[in-house]
Amino acid sequence: MSPGQAVSASTSAAFWWLTVLSFRRVWRSMQPIAGLALLVLVGIIVAIRESHRGWNEVQFTLAVIQAIYFGFMLPLLCLCFGTQSLGGDWEDRTLVWLLMRPLPRPLIYLAKYLAALPWTLALTVGGLAALGSLAGSAGMSAVGHFWMPVALASLAYLALFQLFSVSFRRSTVLGVAYSFVLETFFGNMPGLVKRASVAFYGKCLMYDIAKDLGLDRIGNRRGIAPSAATFFLPVDGETALIVLATSTVALLVLGAFIFTRKEYHDLT
Repeated sequence: MSPGQAVSASTSAAFWWLTVLSFRRVWRSMQPIAGLALLVLVGIIVAIRESHRGWNEVQFTLAVIQAIYFGFMLPLLCLCFGTQSLGGDWEDRTLVWLLMRPLPRPLIYLAKYLAALPWTLALTVGGLAALGSLAGSAGMSAVGHFWMPVALASLAYLALFQLFSVSFRRSTVLGVAYSFVLETFFGNMPGLVKRASVAFYGKCLMYDIAKDLGLDRIGNRRGIAPSAATFFLPVDGETALIVLATSTVALLVLGAFIFTRKEYHDLT
């Protein structure tokens, strides 16, 4: 084996070792527990409604996926892991240990993202599946149709909040402010302002899937569609998919660049 191959193999082994180690340490903070508590609270509401009135697929999609999940819950769930992926090391003063590893900073950044990704999807998509099971067959049908917009939005949110974690010392506070101000407030404003919101593109993809399934209209009533298209100004599903995918990659590249260039002081 040549020296170059040996260095490459050593770097690859160190990268995957860091990924696995970070994956095992993800639950060290209380934030994931808070995310689970939020899911339990919504699950109680879903179960009570199921026992009293029942759900149909359109009702579950509009009330739970559109209003609750994309309304405020999804960014908060992703926040549980995104701001802790590297922000937790910064706060715990273990970041200096990471920076001393024989790994380039972009690979450290990517390893942290990959370590948090399975936990994030388990909490977001898995949590949605749990809520769907509480709503019976209608809820599970809705989850089966619309899990992909939730998963893609989760990827973008995780990349965004990890960028926050390497840019700002109190990234969790900033992430909560972003979730409620930009995603909840601006995301419900008329015009083009909402297009800065990740949830906007997740909803557009959901509406496009519903249209293909014939669920956008139920007889003469609105189905899974925006309440006022002229107010919401949706984009087509293909555009929403491209924006979510490219935004995730762009946020990862920007975050890795900031992490590489930033000088972290007072780490010990």
